[in-house]
Amino acid sequence: MHNTGSVAAIILAAGKSARFGADKLLFEFNHAGVRQPLILHTLLPWFAVFDELSVVIAENKILLHETILNFAELHHKKISVIECKSAELGMGHSLKAAIEVQQEAKGWVVGLADMPFIPVKVLKQISQNIKLGADITAPYCDDKRGHPVGLSYRYKDELMALKGDSGAKKILLRDAEKIQKINIEHHGILVDIDYVEDLAVIEKFN
Repeated sequence: MHNTGSVAAIILAAGKSARFGADKLLFEFNHAGVRQPLILHTLLPWFAVFDELSVVIAENKILLHETILNFAELHHKKISVIECKSAELGMGHSLKAAIEVQQEAKGWVVGLADMPFIPVKVLKQISQNIKLGADITAPYCDDKRGHPVGLSYRYKDELMALKGDSGAKKILLRDAEKIQKINIEHHGILVDIDYVEDLAVIEKFN
């Protein structure tokens, strides 16, 4: 699936959920009046901005795979579910797998599957900034960099060579002065769900 010349959306969903104690992406909870698995809460704002998405999952996650595809069909969106054979080696491998599928893009918006409170306006602004030529763009709240992150095609070769668990962090640290900041008073860009206890924050976003 090549989305030539446009900005491609990528969600990394191949983590082990080790700290959660179960597959957290399939864990159901209520948010914005809807009870559904975490992965589906995460996908909804992306659906409001992108017609196509690439979601990277670990191998043999059959139920997760089906859950994502059924949801996409329900919302008439195209989702490419990428099974990353080397996902257990770290996030860098997952991101590389997605870039390989979307390497014709003008740039990429990269998000994490366990961050269900990303505002639609942030996704729109990141995509717009990359379209307008930003090298890197990211949202900031209380001076902290959050997610998702936008990266231009200029980083393609470096992203295709990723290994280990650092993802794009090395690029973001090295080229910090190139980051086009999106300042927003919304802690959703900082909140991920690692532990069952983290779900207590949901009330803030309902």
